[in-house]
Amino acid sequence: MEKENELIRILEGEFIRPVFQPIVSLRTGDVLGYEALSRITLPHSTLNIEELFHLASERKRLWELEKLCRKKALEAAIDKPLRTKLFLNVDANIIHDPDLKSGFTWQQLAQFKIDPEDIVFEITEKNAVNSVDVFIASIEHYRSQNFKIGIDDFGSGYSGLNRVCAFSPDYIKLDMDLIRDIDKDPIKKSAVSATINFCKEAGIRVIAEGVETLEELKVLIYLGADYAQGYYLSKPNSEFLAPNFDTTFQITSCHNKAKPHSKGHIFGKISEIGTVNKTVLFNKPSILVYDAMKEDSAISEFFVVDESNKVCGILPRRHILEKFSGEYGYNLNKKTKISDIMIKDFLAVDEAMGIDEVANLSMERQASCIYDSVAVTSNQEYKSTVTVKDLLLAAVSLQVKRAADSNPLTGLPGNNQIQEMIINTFVKTSPWSIAYFDMDNFKAYNDAYGFSNGDLMIKALADSMRKCCYEGIFIGHIGGDDFVVIVNNHNAQELCSYICKTFREAICFLYHPDDWKRGYIVSKNRSGFTQTFPIVTLSIAIVTNKAFQPSDIEELSSMIAEIKKKCKQKDGDVIIVV
Repeated sequence: MEKENELIRILEGEFIRPVFQPIVSLRTGDVLGYEALSRITLPHSTLNIEELFHLASERKRLWELEKLCRKKALEAAIDKPLRTKLFLNVDANIIHDPDLKSGFTWQQLAQFKIDPEDIVFEITEKNAVNSVDVFIASIEHYRSQNFKIGIDDFGSGYSGLNRVCAFSPDYIKLDMDLIRDIDKDPIKKSAVSATINFCKEAGIRVIAEGVETLEELKVLIYLGADYAQGYYLSKPNSEFLAPNFDTTFQITSCHNKAKPHSKGHIFGKISEIGTVNKTVLFNKPSILVYDAMKEDSAISEFFVVDESNKVCGILPRRHILEKFSGEYGYNLNKKTKISDIMIKDFLAVDEAMGIDEVANLSMERQASCIYDSVAVTSNQEYKSTVTVKDLLLAAVSLQVKRAADSNPLTGLPGNNQIQEMIINTFVKTSPWSIAYFDMDNFKAYNDAYGFSNGDLMIKALADSMRKCCYEGIFIGHIGGDDFVVIVNNHNAQELCSYICKTFREAICFLYHPDDWKRGYIVSKNRSGFTQTFPIVTLSIAIVTNKAFQPSDIEELSSMIAEIKKKCKQKDGDVIIVV
């Protein structure tokens, strides 16, 4: 009776507050969204949140409690960072609550001015273990309202992969019991790996919850999980926190080791090789496509669009001929609409995407559609078509160009790629940072230790940059001991600090122990006189568009030169940001 009174007091007094835990990309360290969790604020309460929900279910007040928690979460979500999602937990059993109000969440979203696209409902399979119908009905309830769906606690309930995938959820959250000590348990590792691979084929994003150690995180990155959540990344908080820079660095570093470093796509965007072809409306008769392909053998496919010209399907020649072939194929399909027979599993990419990146995506498709053309879009609207043949020819051509321009010592992009990348970056209004690296006292080291060791010093800096720079960061080698790093944010100073640290750890082996211990070498200066020179350090000049946008490339170059001059006036590793 005492606990029931607590339930009533919590509901009537709204003694609930939300906390939020980030769900983090295991590629970039960026925050996908936040799971809203509830905490009891009733003074001297003897209930925890799980007990509270269990009690509410027994007393037929589950939807009342659910509604209160949801309202509190949505109120606080006004302060949620832009373009992040809000994950709301749902007890599947509320579907049979007579007080459940369809459309309640839409009203709340309108009230608090939250984009419905940002909402993901997490429906747990744990509590519905004895009722498949309840689980399915709950999914269908929110799916019918066009909300995104996540299956929570996957692996703790009844459902197998086939059954879950039949629900077409947007996300699956692996139960924390599967994640705990996964680095020490080969059976868990195999089970999670199989789940991730299956979900990739089905187009479902995998979130690993309950990550508490770096070792668990590394295994999940290696296995290819999309996102992670847990105390190691960030504890639940009343504020919308993101992982700190150290954690983000660990994620990107681990991802880089699992996947070769990307050199970017500055030599060619996919839009440059596209051909504008005729499209078909989804509500037109299928027979029109069949007749067109019969008349013109050169037509390999049609992309299907809706009234707003957004791509929604593809009709390859092989597919149409298969549908209309056979004894009954023609009669069965001549009156169907295009939307009834089109293939919804197609590859569409934004026009700004790089040719090589699209080529990789194309080759990762299932064997049945690997030779289908690619739709090039802008804001999902059809722009052009790229055949696989043209795509691969362009990708090979780019590789040849890059190889010719790459610095022979480090293998990093050379001056042509650097220049084009700077120009492309400079015109952006979104955040960017351009960092120029220069070694101090390198000539003295070269003279004292020889050119071979000098080359090793330059390679050490290139390798340090590769280790520290995650996917999407451009690294270029201007020549000699000069390098450039371009980042699509204003946080380059932290990144450069890591590069300095990594570089210093790498070069200690390139010095005689006595020289390293002293902190200097003895060598002749340019006038031929013996002189002491400090250990090689880095001068790093960073220009950003945070407070000031240079008017042209000449002004940018002048700013860089001025900052480099100031760096050279100071001892040790120096980073100056403008």
